[in-house]
Amino acid sequence: MLKKRFLYFILILLSANMSFNVHAQKSKTANKATPTVKNTAQEEAKMLYETMLSSTEQIMIIDSVIVDKNDFINSIPQTKESGTVNTYNNFWNVTDQPQSYTYINEFGNKIFFSKTDETGRSRLYTADKLNGKWTDLKRISDFDDEFDDINNPFMMSDGITLYFAGKSKDNLGGYDIYVTMYDADSARFYKPQNIGLPYNSTGNDYYCIINEFDSLGWLVTDRRQPESKVCIYTFVPSASRTVYDEADMETGTLEALADIRSIKATWTDENKLNEAKSRLAKLIKRKNVSESNLISFIVNDKTIYTSPDEFKSETNKKRFNQLCQMKLQAKDICLKLDKLREEYIAAENSILGKEIIKAENQLEQLTLYIRAFEKEIRNTENIAINNNKKKEDK
Repeated sequence: MLKKRFLYFILILLSANMSFNVHAQKSKTANKATPTVKNTAQEEAKMLYETMLSSTEQIMIIDSVIVDKNDFINSIPQTKESGTVNTYNNFWNVTDQPQSYTYINEFGNKIFFSKTDETGRSRLYTADKLNGKWTDLKRISDFDDEFDDINNPFMMSDGITLYFAGKSKDNLGGYDIYVTMYDADSARFYKPQNIGLPYNSTGNDYYCIINEFDSLGWLVTDRRQPESKVCIYTFVPSASRTVYDEADMETGTLEALADIRSIKATWTDENKLNEAKSRLAKLIKRKNVSESNLISFIVNDKTIYTSPDEFKSETNKKRFNQLCQMKLQAKDICLKLDKLREEYIAAENSILGKEIIKAENQLEQLTLYIRAFEKEIRNTENIAINNNKKKEDK
């Protein structure tokens, strides 16, 4: 997969170089023809679009949804396997970076995030998690000078392919999406490349998120949207870059595909479309089941667990499962009691009365045991937390 990603990056690099060389030649010719008039930014972007058009990538878009710009993350079915995108403020529990975003990998030990610096420009940073703490925080300065702003990072599962949104003088619109790869030998990122059409547009294109496990991707853009909205396109990613053949197309068809004016126009393979829709449905179902299994266990005033995996004590992980089973049993008794009471009111049966008393006693004893067991888990977990802190401090 790593070789395929590198090949895909090389294809983007070649495509970008061809486009920008043509763009530079057109710009030079335009300036030479009218030396007293400089091209405006809009004219430059238009010329760049025209040079990129012939390299428009052929992708299948299976769905789209329009959502609030400040809440689009909740409309993307993220999974642990692909890492997690979040807002900077939510992740770091602050309020001073409302437009910045973070990405944390599937292991939870590597983060990329944007942050506004003292000059008001958004820059890209990274950090590693060691012994439960974020350390080695550093700014990624390899391509700082090429962009006015950098935001919306997303790292592929290979750990070296990084997508982000950037503003530069060579953009089609506000933010364009770029891709780069990390070279471990030189400990630097390669020069980022604009991923071109149809991912980018004359609007703001914020995110390219790819889930390799389910072979699905999401493009977040505000093209043709009101100021407070974005459109999320769900597409089928490819390991190789295939461009459209313009020769057999009617006038305007390639432009329509490059601008994503119709998602149905990308449905060229019915089997591939149905398979992708099936994967998407399974992903959403899997995510919903996972979210329903989230817990809320108060360990102390500062710590609340939301997953059984957070328990430091292996014994407590097993105990917690037992606690859940007891709570389910108590819930079943409550439902049984409600039914018995309804029947008793209707029939005034003495046998039902005895069963009610028996069930009430069972529930009372079980509730007392649950409280004691829960307290025992909480106490031993706090001891485990303190022991881990002592080890870290040594």
